[in-house]
Amino acid sequence: MPGSSRTLADKLAMLRTVARSPAARAYEGDEPAFEVRRNRRDAGEFFGREQPHPADESALFLDTETTGLAGGTGTTPFLVGLAFVADGQVVTEQYFLRRLSGEAAMLDALRERLAAVETLVTFNGRRFDWPILEARGIINRTPLEAPPEHHDLIGAARRLWYRPLGTYRLSVIERQVLGIDRTDDVDAAQIPGLYLDYLRTGDAVSLEPVFEHNRHDVLSLLHLRRKVRRWVEDGVDPPQPVDWEGLGVLRLRAEREADAEGALRYALEVEDDPASRWRIASRMAPLLRRAARWEELLALWEHAGVRGSWRVRTLIEVAKVQQRKLKQPARAAATIEEAVTVAEWLEAAGNPIAPALEIQVRARQARLRQAVAYPAAPRRGR
Repeated sequence: MPGSSRTLADKLAMLRTVARSPAARAYEGDEPAFEVRRNRRDAGEFFGREQPHPADESALFLDTETTGLAGGTGTTPFLVGLAFVADGQVVTEQYFLRRLSGEAAMLDALRERLAAVETLVTFNGRRFDWPILEARGIINRTPLEAPPEHHDLIGAARRLWYRPLGTYRLSVIERQVLGIDRTDDVDAAQIPGLYLDYLRTGDAVSLEPVFEHNRHDVLSLLHLRRKVRRWVEDGVDPPQPVDWEGLGVLRLRAEREADAEGALRYALEVEDDPASRWRIASRMAPLLRRAARWEELLALWEHAGVRGSWRVRTLIEVAKVQQRKLKQPARAAATIEEAVTVAEWLEAAGNPIAPALEIQVRARQARLRQAVAYPAAPRRGR
């Protein structure tokens, strides 16, 4: 670490006293305790052919750099990066603590900015950035109020890219999905130490990569939110790599059922794992039930589970549709007989869940026989 051989733990222990050191006072002079760096860029240049979404103009994109990575009330956000769209420009603002005594003033300025927007957009902000800012606001008697909506993009990132990429870190998503490859980027683990060195020495040169890192983070949130909106809300299919099941789930949450079904069908085609195929089919089934597409529902269950215990589960679902919706008890009985045979074979092979499956199948078989023997009387109209 430049400028000191102390460990990060030693530097954190200095945090409460270093702002009063002679070196810090000599550097301060008449300068304010915190500063705001602003940068403006033409929105057309930033977004290219795709214009900013109208909702972006009421959103604030936020990322913090702090004195520790573990969070907690003792962690201080020394740099708060913001990005927003205004008057045809993409604006970045970075609220920087020149000394720790300026924290209350910085939070007060941040509170005004937060009050002017409808939506806060972060990446892991619900668990990290916002709780820290909220706690520091209480400690400094400058309580912060979150905008009405908080969109944490880490949830979408986990759904879309964890399985194909093995991670949902923003730096990996930037490179693999957004086509952004940062060069000479500072390691996030080094950032707390760099700031503590600055407090001790007053030399801000080593913090320039931190400012650049933070600015890239908030601008990446703008890019990422636009992409996720197009793929989820507008129904545009994303390029690989992507988790199609995760995309289907996000589209279901956005009430884009037709687009969700398309994503889930493709997920079923490319997925080989029986457990995953069962889960995907279970997500699709309610869509077909609500539309009374019974033959398609049968085809879905037949296609979903092809072997093992999952075959038993799918046969039970097929029998339900045949009995209840298609009114074909003989066909349902034959399906249940097949399920019994598969369950017995699994038990003989030593499958640990086979006994429970056989009990379930036998119960379904008994209910089916009772329904055939004592059919329900048709309801009389009033």
